[in-house]
Amino acid sequence: MATYYVRNDGNNANTGTGSATTQAWQTIAYAFANMTLTTGTNYLYIAPGVYRESVTLTVTPTASNTLVISGDPTASQFSGISPGQVRITGATTDSSASANGTRINTNSKPYVTLQDLVIEGASGSGLPLIQISGTDSVVNRLIGFAKNTGGAISEVIKVVAPNTTGNNIVVKNCIVVTNSIGITCTTPTATSGVSGITIQNCRLLIGSTATCFYITPQSGTTMSSVLITNSFIHGAANGVYAERGNTTNKHTIQNCIFSCCTTGINAFAPNTTVQSNNIIYAGNELINVPTDATTVYSDFLGVDFGQTLLQSFGNLAPFGTIPGSRNTAFGTSSNAPATDAYAITWTGLTPDVGAVTYRSLTGASFYTPTERNASTITIAPGSTSQSIEIYLGATGLTASTIGLSARYNRTRTASVSIPLVARTIAQAWTAGGFAEVDATNMPGVYRLDLPDAALAAGADDVTIVVRGASGTNGAVMTVKLSSGGLTSAQTASAVWGALTNDHTTHGTFGWNVLRADQDSKEGLVTLHQSGGVSRVDADIHAIVNDTDAATELKGALLHNGTDYISAELLSPVSAATSVHIGPYQLLADGLGADQPLDVNVGTATSIDVQVTDANGTGIDITGATVSAKVYNSGGTLVATYNGTATYADNGRLSFGLTTTVTNTSGTYTVTVTRTTGASDTQVFGPLKLYVRPV
Repeated sequence: MATYYVRNDGNNANTGTGSATTQAWQTIAYAFANMTLTTGTNYLYIAPGVYRESVTLTVTPTASNTLVISGDPTASQFSGISPGQVRITGATTDSSASANGTRINTNSKPYVTLQDLVIEGASGSGLPLIQISGTDSVVNRLIGFAKNTGGAISEVIKVVAPNTTGNNIVVKNCIVVTNSIGITCTTPTATSGVSGITIQNCRLLIGSTATCFYITPQSGTTMSSVLITNSFIHGAANGVYAERGNTTNKHTIQNCIFSCCTTGINAFAPNTTVQSNNIIYAGNELINVPTDATTVYSDFLGVDFGQTLLQSFGNLAPFGTIPGSRNTAFGTSSNAPATDAYAITWTGLTPDVGAVTYRSLTGASFYTPTERNASTITIAPGSTSQSIEIYLGATGLTASTIGLSARYNRTRTASVSIPLVARTIAQAWTAGGFAEVDATNMPGVYRLDLPDAALAAGADDVTIVVRGASGTNGAVMTVKLSSGGLTSAQTASAVWGALTNDHTTHGTFGWNVLRADQDSKEGLVTLHQSGGVSRVDADIHAIVNDTDAATELKGALLHNGTDYISAELLSPVSAATSVHIGPYQLLADGLGADQPLDVNVGTATSIDVQVTDANGTGIDITGATVSAKVYNSGGTLVATYNGTATYADNGRLSFGLTTTVTNTSGTYTVTVTRTTGASDTQVFGPLKLYVRPV
């Protein structure tokens, strides 16, 4: 794969292979002619800004080297540029009218995706604003504005399907505003049998004398199988006008809302178009199209045009289903998209009609973890093959998700890109590896394999940022490069293996213990007096090495092969199998905070916690069995969950909180039990959990 970049302050003399001003190209037209496509999915990213161009694609993608032409309105791929629209316009200035003409033409090239652009211009010359005309092509999240200036009427988006079957051309999630034709489906020549065009989740606001969807093959052609689903169609002479359809493979219109149209669906010839599960508010609902029991002819559209915000009872997604509307789950799932125009799963068991499901843009309907900006973990400098878990809040992301990027920077150094590599959660580490952990039980959590260079010694910390995908605000993770606390073996070696001449400061513990060995080798015990204070120094080395002392010890303590037994009391003296010093803490979200967990009733989500000692130092849970127990306000155990270590050496773990707990609102407590054996068990907590009614 190859990736190219265009930005207004670039230069066409650059290579185009980097996003910086000194690397990126300046014009889209130059990029369309000079990209070199390699095996895999190739990308052209266009930075926010205004591009006063009319461009035609000349490079030719294939099934093995596809091309995605993507505006980057979030500026996730570019530094030094603020987020904003990626506008392609025919106007020479923002105060002048657009000239007629096509702004983007994919020129019959297949395997092209065109997305995240705003196209502005004028029709009236018979030329469309956007023309896409190759098999396996996609137009996605495109906004088109066009005005009819007179002359030959043209369209905003023109889909020219090759004269074959199974073209797989999709126009989705688009917004079209025009007083001309919205979207035209046609053929290049007069040949019958064309199929494979799908239009879904689109919103068309059309002038009253124009047509939203125009199906018009070349003269003599009977075009077949155009599917229009889950779209909102407003204010046109014809919502859909189907000319010269095919009586065998009919056009299908479903799950759409027709608002204030002169005619809802108009078929030029009978028995060529079918419809179902639509809401039609029009002067003439259907012409040459059969009625269907699932379609409603009504003036109640059930759509939010801004009234919830205007009248202060909510703030819904534009053109979304309003509360209590029959639109929820009104549509049929057959041939419908899996999500709405904003990638939100349909509210009901089947899709809503229209392009947008019910979704409030204010408030939280699910548990939102503590702000990721403060997330910090510790990894030893120089560590290799390390993976971290990050929370992105959206499911279904992959290494090839459009716009998704990862970068890191070490203390006071420039950021470095982390090229993402597709992995599954069980696959071994590879630099840039990216995998979803568990979309069902840990939704929104992903594994990221850090490059070894990010953790190399020589910096205090490294910050990792993953961002840019639709539906997520991204994640920030800071890794403190520190070896952390010593293990038991390291502590023993550091203390008992230390050289005596390194511990000569008067009054220190090391000096007191080792003084006998330093000052006197004559006896086992030496009496010292200093400043009127007497002290007895025991020469431990001398005792160990002295035959008489060893004999005395053997007389005082007998060993029966298992225990030491007092010669006087003849009773076993066994060392304790486990000694712990408390108290132990349970911290919320692994951020060193003991604030309560706060979730909405009915929530099922992943919870991150950390087990620490009284000083807030994480306790190693490597190899241990950890479980979380949730008790109600009466102290009754409600649920027990198995914990999954996320950063074992720092005591961090997660567990999946289920509706067994959260179906009933109230105050709960959470404890975590760590067990490494029958005689070594610790209980951490409790931590408050509030389940609040929605």
